[in-house]
Amino acid sequence: MIARREANEFPHWLEAAGPENDIVVSTRVRLARCLSDHVFPARSSLLQRREAFDEVASALEGVGGDRRFRVLNFIACDPLDQELLLENRVASPDLLAAEGDRGVAVREGSRLSVMINEEDHVRLQCMDAGLQARKSWEAVSGVDDELGTRLRFAFDGRKGFLTCCPTNSGTGLRISFLMHLPGLILTKAIDPVLQGASQMGLSTRGFFGENSSVVGSFFQLSNHATMGASEEQFLSATAETIARVIECERGARARLLGEARAELTDKVCRAYGLLMYARSLTMEEFLNLASAVRLGAECGIFEKVSVATLNRLMVRCMPAHLQAYLRRRLDKGACGPYRAEVVQEMLSAS
Repeated sequence: MIARREANEFPHWLEAAGPENDIVVSTRVRLARCLSDHVFPARSSLLQRREAFDEVASALEGVGGDRRFRVLNFIACDPLDQELLLENRVASPDLLAAEGDRGVAVREGSRLSVMINEEDHVRLQCMDAGLQARKSWEAVSGVDDELGTRLRFAFDGRKGFLTCCPTNSGTGLRISFLMHLPGLILTKAIDPVLQGASQMGLSTRGFFGENSSVVGSFFQLSNHATMGASEEQFLSATAETIARVIECERGARARLLGEARAELTDKVCRAYGLLMYARSLTMEEFLNLASAVRLGAECGIFEKVSVATLNRLMVRCMPAHLQAYLRRRLDKGACGPYRAEVVQEMLSAS
């Protein structure tokens, strides 16, 4: 079905490309909007949710010319398809848990997507590989402008765009960066660097976003505030802070290569050995081991596997993607042996 086909496409944001891609895996720019003539989703009835969904879906049909959005209503989507879209970061846990008409609209290999009837009526996002906040913002802003001519967004002259959660009001803009920071962890410098980023207006989350723990040295950094400044000011401020984090990570990696190259190489090779010969792997174990191998590839001390292959594995090993690849349903607790087989298959092929 359409959802399965869309979700199985390799996510645009994991292409191992773009500026600073050895540290910044991906950039996401998201806008939150609510419709002024509809009850906000948190208080809406099933009928009201259906009406809002239909209005947004209809408006999206005319956006983008030949590059049209494909709208997927989760009422008609198999649960596995929903999980696939979640793992591709097109959908959120809150969207899957909601009731009634809700879903996603996708375009350009899921680079551009819209969540409909999640916390807000519209969550428009663009995800690009590497450090590309400006490029992502321009894509999102263009779609937002088009939608704004077709939909009436809730807006206050003093407060800006109104959303279900006050922390998203104002611009509704959230700029997030998925970063790989193993150097700072290994040199025990991660805490002061993240504290400094927090003081500069960025919050930190784990690999899977809000309420997730940090695994595999992957962190999501995003702006705290969405009100009190313009979109341009938020873009500039986050870019400045992320540049400092990148500089700190590069310094930590240089220190490791200069002072502990043999130990680092040993760590990378041991991680690769476990990936190649383990008989069962949890997702957390895979991410931690793959992070070490990734660091070796990024630092030029390990050439047996590319970052692009590790990126593909990072998606393929997630529970829903693993089941779709194997074409069989599995309990999440039973994925370990199959995950190990898939890892070894892809690493051997590379």
